[in-house]
This record gives sequence, C-alpha cells and structure tokens, in this order.
Amino acid sequence: MHMPCDLAIVGAGPAGLMTARTAAGLGLKTVLLEKRTDVGRLTRACCEQLIMDRHFQGDTVRLEGGAVVSLENGFRVPYQGPALDVVHKYFVSPAGSRIHFAHPDRSPIVIKIDKGALLGGLWDECARAGVDLRSGAHVHGARDTGAGVELSVTRSGRQERIAARRLIIADGVNSRLAGRMGITSGRSCMATALCVIYFLEGAESFQPDTLYTYFGRAYCGLAPITINAGRQPGQTSLVVIGNKANPPEKLFRAITTEGALAPKLKRARIAGRLGCAARACMPLRTPAQGNVLVIGDAAAYVEVEMQGALACGFQAARAVAAELAGRAGFEDYMRWWQRSFEFNGDDWMQVAQGFALVPAYGDDELDYLFGLVEGEVLEGTYNQYRSPRLMWGAILRHSERIRAELPALHEKIMNRTQVALSDML
Repeated sequence: MHMPCDLAIVGAGPAGLMTARTAAGLGLKTVLLEKRTDVGRLTRACCEQLIMDRHFQGDTVRLEGGAVVSLENGFRVPYQGPALDVVHKYFVSPAGSRIHFAHPDRSPIVIKIDKGALLGGLWDECARAGVDLRSGAHVHGARDTGAGVELSVTRSGRQERIAARRLIIADGVNSRLAGRMGITSGRSCMATALCVIYFLEGAESFQPDTLYTYFGRAYCGLAPITINAGRQPGQTSLVVIGNKANPPEKLFRAITTEGALAPKLKRARIAGRLGCAARACMPLRTPAQGNVLVIGDAAAYVEVEMQGALACGFQAARAVAAELAGRAGFEDYMRWWQRSFEFNGDDWMQVAQGFALVPAYGDDELDYLFGLVEGEVLEGTYNQYRSPRLMWGAILRHSERIRAELPALHEKIMNRTQVALSDML
C-alpha cells in the first residue's frame, strides 16, 4: 500500500466529480474511484435537468456562457451540450383539467441538458487538475483506522488497497459502502420505486417546452405519469414508476394500450430506455462519522438533483481541506447540509405525503379538485416540496365550497398527511 493520499472519493457522479475538482484546486492529493469505465455514458434513469428554483437543493444555478453557474456557492462548471428551456408545468386530471405552473415572463422552470456531457467535461477537468482517476474500480469495503481510511478495491482483476486521510462516499441513491461501514445503521427505507424512462418517437400532442404530470387511475393505477422532452430532438420521454408487484414494463403496456393517454401514444415507438431502482429513505441529517463523509444522493431522501450534487461536492471538498488543516470541516458541512435541503426539515414527510394524489383520490375527485383552480397560473416552480404546497393552497382557497358540496372529500383532504409513503408505492 502506497503513502496515503489526502482524499479518496467513491463515485464519479456530479457530487464525486465536483468534490475531486474542487479538492485538487485546493491542493489536496485526491484519488477518485468509479466502477464505470465511461462516466459520460448514462446507464441509469435520470431526469437530466437543471432546476431554476432559487435556493433549491443547496444552490441557485443558471446556465450562462457555456457553464453551469452557481449563484450561492460561487463555482462554474463548463458545459458544452444541448439545452432546452421548459417554461410550463401542468398537473393534469383524468378528464383533462389542468393546474398550471409558470413564471409571468415565461422564463424556464427547468433546463433540460445532457448529463453525460456535463460529467464527461468534469472528468476531463479533474484529469487536468491532477486528480488520480481510476475508472473500472470496484470498492468492496473500507475501514476507518482512526488516522485515516483504508479501502479494498478491485480494478482490472487485481486487488488494491488504498489509504487516505479522509473518505467521501458519493456512490448514489443506492449506496452500499456507507452501509458496510455502519454509517447508515438505524436508517429506515420506506419504499423502493422501480423507474423506467421510455424515450419515444411519434408521440402526439406533447410540447417540448412543457412538463406534464398525469394523475389518476385513468392513466395509471399506481403512480403519476410524467411526460416531457426526450434526449434527442423530436423525442418524448415517458416516466413510469412501478414496484415489484407492478413492474414498469407491465404498467407501460397498459398506459400505451388501455389508458387515457393511449390515443396520443398509439403511433409511438420506443427509441430507448433507461431504468433504475430508487429507495426512499430517511435522510442522513448527520452524514459524517470519523474520517468519512457521505454526500449527495447517498445521504438524501431519494435525491438531491444535479445542482444539489454539485453543491455537495463543492462544500465537501472545502470541508475536507478544513479537516486536514485542523478545523471542524465536517461539522461545518453538516450545518450547511441541514439548512440547505428541505428534506432535512421536520415537515418533509408531510409535504411528500400531501403529494400522494394517486391512489389516495379517485378520478372523479381529482377532476373536481383540479377543476376548482383551472385557468389560474401558479408560481413557476419545479420544487417537489413547494409544488404540493402551492397546489393545496390553491385548492383550499375553495375549502368551504368543498365542505358544502363534498364533505367526505373535504375530510379526506384534511387528513391527507396521514398517508404512509409505502402505501403510495
């Protein structure tokens, strides 16, 4: 085993790559370990977008001058790839009533980008900065020695041991290394969603500048369906969420042949697909233990989105530099983490439950509720926590009418936060 490096990072997603680039810029001897051999080729489902909400997932970002620009953390990440502004978001009921989200000036709610191009560019930047990049590296375990961390790695059929003064775990939503080190002991996972994004050619009546989410059993009996622009011009992406009992492939067949969207999809053909299994777990509010820090999706309730991952990497590298200088860098990181991500708040579960329109509400109920606010334009936001607040705020302005016309529905709405997350999936 060679002399220890300053920092070892496991995972070359946006969080791990941003950690490596920032750490190298701070003068830290850095090793980045990634099991894939080509970080620019996506193998798992991802929305591939930058979210324009302010103060969301640790940052406010913009796409300017060929770079992702952080307005709160102060970094720039070069990006040379396609970009598509999405300016409208609609929640659609079974009968077609719509709740509309948009900015008054029709500035983008999200910008669709090529995540592979972003990651490939960051990988090249890390190489130029002197990061020791090791692709095809499988990390089997790690041990905190007190003075640092030792990692067991297989690469090109050979066993390696790597010593580092600090370790960043950034291996994604289904992280295993943190569990092997005991950092996630006691963390509960409430549900596992199986997600497939189908990239379709020939789908009808979907606008590329619009994000549609369809609620109701008429579309899918298990979960909402999301449709927006695909990875290539002229493509449409259809996001199907299932579980073991109702796999996405089975749901897709029903959606495209029997559901209310089938007429719009009858001429569509599958040009590609990406899938993943995503666990919804309690967030790690204190993701540091000894010489190890868990960041990004690996510590989150499901995910931190791309800008959140970049922000986590930037802050994590600074935390390691502070630790190695004798300061409490991990403590500083955890304070930033806790205040920057909404799922670390006490009401995060109530907000998530309040979004559970399917299967909690029948199709007639959804048509009635969405119809109450059709024609209004709510604040342009993608934020998964703010969106249900805005939606229910608009609906409950009609609370007395609902109570008078449909008292049982009114009572259900008042008790909406009692739905268990596992019941949604």
